[in-house]
Amino acid sequence: MRTITGAAATALQSRTPPLAVLVEMDLTPQVFLNTSSWALTWNGSTYLGTGGLGSIGQMEDTPSEVKGLEFTLAGAATTMVSLALGNDVQGKAVRVKLAIFDPATYQILDVSQAWSGTLDVMSVEDDPAQKVGSLSVSSEHAGINLFRPYTSLWSDLEQQRLYPGDPSLQFMADQVDMKIQWPLAEWFKQQR
Repeated sequence: MRTITGAAATALQSRTPPLAVLVEMDLTPQVFLNTSSWALTWNGSTYLGTGGLGSIGQMEDTPSEVKGLEFTLAGAATTMVSLALGNDVQGKAVRVKLAIFDPATYQILDVSQAWSGTLDVMSVEDDPAQKVGSLSVSSEHAGINLFRPYTSLWSDLEQQRLYPGDPSLQFMADQVDMKIQWPLAEWFKQQR
């Protein structure tokens, strides 16, 4: 279980604690966004403020199902759209973090990770006349791999791919239809 700092716990006790959601996407270059209207610097990275133009789908998990998230950025500049089109997003890591601010100074007191996963499919709606576009990307929760079966071929080729030089499965194919006949118990009694 994760604990938060005493100052962050005090800030959460206030009537309306100042919070922001931070989003990190491992694209080239990395994308750092936040839900506030201004740029935030935390841990050496600057998170650009989306100012209400960005949205994140609802995080909801059930015991038997982990659901993905949908990230949307409306009113994205043409440069951001071209950056998105130049990236292959499928399989790239994404993290969602919650930042707690000091109500008096608006300095970040604590940041905790709320969700992590991998990006899946991106869709782009571009309006060249307005010089803006809308980006939307879906993602899968990191826990989805717990529900996927692990399939292994148990072959020498796969073993060499995973562990080069390991000869442990080199005779596996030869032994598939081999009949091994053990002697009867009487044979062991005769040998005495």
